[in-house]
Amino acid sequence: MNKILVLLDGSKWSHKAAKHARMLAEKKGNTEIVLFSVIDREEIRSTAFYYCKQNNSCSIIKDYEEKIQRDTRHDINGEISEILLRFNREGIKCSSKLAVGLREEEILKEIGSEDYSYIVMGAFGKKSNVKTGTLSGMIAKDVEIPMIIVH
Repeated sequence: MNKILVLLDGSKWSHKAAKHARMLAEKKGNTEIVLFSVIDREEIRSTAFYYCKQNNSCSIIKDYEEKIQRDTRHDINGEISEILLRFNREGIKCSSKLAVGLREEEILKEIGSEDYSYIVMGAFGKKSNVKTGTLSGMIAKDVEIPMIIVH
């Protein structure tokens, strides 16, 4: 059985990556798609710190971090649920995983934990000014699995 890891970050590019993975799964047959997202701990911390500074309330930064993480988890779960439902309705075997940590480390950990045939990701991340090429370059140098970067 082929197994495709799809990296999702909520961007339109990652949605395109999921669609591409679906087409690949249909062509290959006998394929499972794993939707994978990471709640980046460093992003959460810097967002919480910025928010605290803006509101002069840094004594409760941990509370902000927890709220941001909860809200992010809710958003990601909603996005993943929609894709899972659609793929399952179309008869495509699909599951999801969510990790909290440093994005590159968590992705590499996940890649090492399963026997993936392909990695599919969007060309740009959620932050429109940052190319995913930075992340894909870091991942590509550490893995030997074919990577498909969707534009």
